[in-house]
Order: sequence, then structure tokens, then C-alpha cells
Amino acid sequence: MKMKKHLLLALYLLICLYANAQEYAFGIKGGFNYYNIGDINSRGGSIQIGKPDETFSPNKELGTQFGAFLNIAFNNLFFRPELNFATHKNNYNFPIKTSKWNASKINVPLLIGYKVFDPISIYTGPSINFFKDMTIEGANNIAGRSPIIYEKTVTNIHFGIQAEFKYVGVDLRYELGIKETQGEHGDNYQDFHNSAYGINIADIWPYTPSQISLSLNVYLFRTEEGEIKGFFSNLFKGNKCYCPG
Repeated sequence: MKMKKHLLLALYLLICLYANAQEYAFGIKGGFNYYNIGDINSRGGSIQIGKPDETFSPNKELGTQFGAFLNIAFNNLFFRPELNFATHKNNYNFPIKTSKWNASKINVPLLIGYKVFDPISIYTGPSINFFKDMTIEGANNIAGRSPIIYEKTVTNIHFGIQAEFKYVGVDLRYELGIKETQGEHGDNYQDFHNSAYGINIADIWPYTPSQISLSLNVYLFRTEEGEIKGFFSNLFKGNKCYCPG
């Protein structure tokens, strides 16, 4: 019963947002990203007694993202929820063979923005990330654990700028994690296939994930203030919504 009340309240607020908006739009988007991950420290003594530790930094590769968005505008202010699917790629140049790191996630940003001047807008807001997969080549399972220990659900913060025209927009954004990644003992312990990659026991150091992305937005439709009010006026008696504002 309580859940039903919350759903009805959310639906009511969404209708009110639409009814009071000057414009709303729906579109699709796609683009590329660079995702930042941590260094890997090879424990040299696990390969040969007396061998020093060696640190390997990741090499960034282009990842991709695509999704859909809803834009609800109130004069120069706007609210923009999105639903995206993203892939991230990096690699480590180990002594014998390069190891590829891959991840995929569903990303739900809830953005609030302001149109500074036509066509430039800035925005910020949180995003909820649901990681579906994260792998690194050459890592063996340890005592039944998956090769990489990671949190399945992570909240990040977005900052961005966009140039928006009638039906097309270009979006550049930076996404920053709220907290560091962490394994069971403060790091992410790995046992690599030494003969194939040239390292054996290693740690992925904790890191604060971040991402820079560039997207092309395509608006499938946009509507203006008069069209919105005309549509919603037919939903309520007396042409009144009784919504706040």
C-alpha cells in the first residue's frame, strides 16, 4: 500500500513537471569515453626472490555509450533524466603480453542544468551506475572469487557543457566517483598467469574512478509551451491541473 502511494505521488509530480514546463523533448544519444582506473603493483618476489616490485599504469582506450534522454525545460532551467548503456576499456602493458581491462554498465544520470546563452548550457547532477561486468585478462580465480572485486552499484557526480541546436546537440561531460574503489584488504589482490603475462601476485591499487565523454544528441521530437498546456488541459476538469507552481 505504501509503495502504491509513492508511485502515485511520483506520477503526480511528473505530470506537474510536464504541465508547468515551457518545453519538453525526447531524444537518443551516442558517443565515446575515456575511463580512469588504477595502477597494478606486481609483487616482484612472487616471481623471483629478490626481484623488486613493479608498477604498471593503465593505457586508456576508447569506450562507447548510447542511450535516451528526456529534457524538461522551465525558461532557462531544465531537468534531464537519462538512461544509458556504456562500455569502458583500458589495458596494461605487462612484460610478456598486454592485458585488456573491460567493464560495462547501465548509467542513470539525473541532471539539472541552466542555459547560459543560446546555444550553450551547463549542468550537474548525480548518476547511479549499475555495473554488469568487469574483467581483466590473465587474472586467475582465487579461492572461488571472481577475478576483480568491485561494487555492483556506484553513485557518481556529473559536470558538463552542451551546445544545443534545434534537433542536434553536442555534449561534453566529466564524471567523478564519490569514493575510492576498495578490495577486501584495502586493495584488489590478483593472481595472474605468470608464464603468459610476466607477472604473478599483484594488487590493483584503490582509485577514484572518473570518466570524460563526448556524445552526439539527436532530438526525436520537441514541443513548446502552448502545445504542452493544450495537451494537459484536456486531462483535468475546468482546464486546471492544481499542480504546485
